[in-house]
Amino acid sequence: MFLIAFTVIEANSADPLMPLRLFHNRSLIAGMTITFLYMATFGALPYFLTVLLQNVHGFTALQTGLAFLVPSVAIATGTQLGERLATRFSTRSTLVGGMIVGAVGTALMVSGATADSSYLALVPGLIVSGVGQGIVWTAMWIAAASGVAHDQQGVASGMASTTLNVGNAIGMAVLIAIANSQIGELSGNALKIAVADGIQVALWLAAAGIVVSLPAAMVLPAKAR
Repeated sequence: MFLIAFTVIEANSADPLMPLRLFHNRSLIAGMTITFLYMATFGALPYFLTVLLQNVHGFTALQTGLAFLVPSVAIATGTQLGERLATRFSTRSTLVGGMIVGAVGTALMVSGATADSSYLALVPGLIVSGVGQGIVWTAMWIAAASGVAHDQQGVASGMASTTLNVGNAIGMAVLIAIANSQIGELSGNALKIAVADGIQVALWLAAAGIVVSLPAAMVLPAKAR
């Protein structure tokens, strides 16, 4: 109801906050779609990694924070790489490459997300997934800003940021519900195993969701302009 009212007001306003003509920008719509799916998939990973490390493996908050240094460095590296790739090739190819790398890395984490695995078993997936996340993060904002007038860049960024936050809320809710569906009244070691199993399912679903993002990237121009 509120979205309908907002759309009607914006359509009839002489100076709209969010000009509806922006929805004719293919790059912006693709960028918004990708930011939504990015946070519904990649954005949910820190939650599940925290649960795995603390609730299953018994890490302290400090140990968990230190464990996140590996993916943090990988993501930072990916953002820098994404900028270079988008400049040399195109936003579309950069996004597609980043999504594939990120999906592979997320899938690699599954084997390390068991109740009796070690942190080292997660590291390869954390690094590969992190690099992919960083590449996509940079390229999706480039896509959202492409073809938008300079005086409307802030509006376009706000639209993409909104879908990013909505995607995170929806993605987290869905993946957590699925991951926790088999926990029930379990306790002790059985609970740890069930939690780890649920996290593995969530990781597979996140990887699949990343692949689903590919069609959105394919609507972008094939070559850099």
